[in-house]
Amino acid sequence: MKLKLLLSLSALSSSIAIFSQSYKIIYAFKWKTEEHSKDYNSELTVLLKNDDNSYFESLAKFKYDSLKTKLVDEGSRSFPSPKLQWKLQPLIHKDLKSQTTITEENFFDKVYLTTYACKPIWKIQQEKSKLFNYNIQKAEINFGGRKWIAWFTNEIPISDGPYKFFGLPGLILKISDSEENFIFEIKGLTKEQYNIEGRNAYDSKVNLTPKQWETFWSKYQKDPSMIFANLNSPNNTFTYVYHGLSVDSKEAKEMYNKTEKEKIDIFKIPIETKSCEQ
Repeated sequence: MKLKLLLSLSALSSSIAIFSQSYKIIYAFKWKTEEHSKDYNSELTVLLKNDDNSYFESLAKFKYDSLKTKLVDEGSRSFPSPKLQWKLQPLIHKDLKSQTTITEENFFDKVYLTTYACKPIWKIQQEKSKLFNYNIQKAEINFGGRKWIAWFTNEIPISDGPYKFFGLPGLILKISDSEENFIFEIKGLTKEQYNIEGRNAYDSKVNLTPKQWETFWSKYQKDPSMIFANLNSPNNTFTYVYHGLSVDSKEAKEMYNKTEKEKIDIFKIPIETKSCEQ
């Protein structure tokens, strides 16, 4: 498998001089749930690069988002349950031209969008090495309350990388925090067209500032079912339900809280300990 992935990367290196191309870049993501643990969780993630925009999310979520886009294009507003549940929940949209980052989180009937205008400030080091037959160079950044160490190659002139990282003179092949609680490493790169623009069929979109998101997220972690409040107002012509139960019911709230807290607990150690706006 590794040889195949190396060939995939090498075969594309000579053709990535034109930026008006679409690329799908796969990264293996490993992270620790507990401090000082030797064990890692793992999930494949994907970076979708197209002109001046890119999208980063779980690979399983990308496949589901692609299906949703197809169904929306066909006029459907009903989606099947995903066959595989992903662990990394947000979708991260990077506008590389304006150097802004938008995180997208879906909770029940709404999508929450938060825009960050933080420009990455990298310190490129002299240290060099090789990875997957590419010449790579070390760079460091303080981001989200952590120190991160990246290895990038200017042999692939894509100024991007996994998660919220971008802005180096080449593609990031590997990046980890200094304590190696979180590690992203490239596994494959292909040149292909994709579309997830129609993934979001939600009518209710909530735009939050970074400070507003922090306040919301702090409350949500303690009581996810808080978002059920006032959904079933007397003026509604229909009743909101969760697994067939009214969202006003104790059973629905307990069920939703259990499901959401299991997702939250997968990242007991947060990737970011503070907002880049702070």
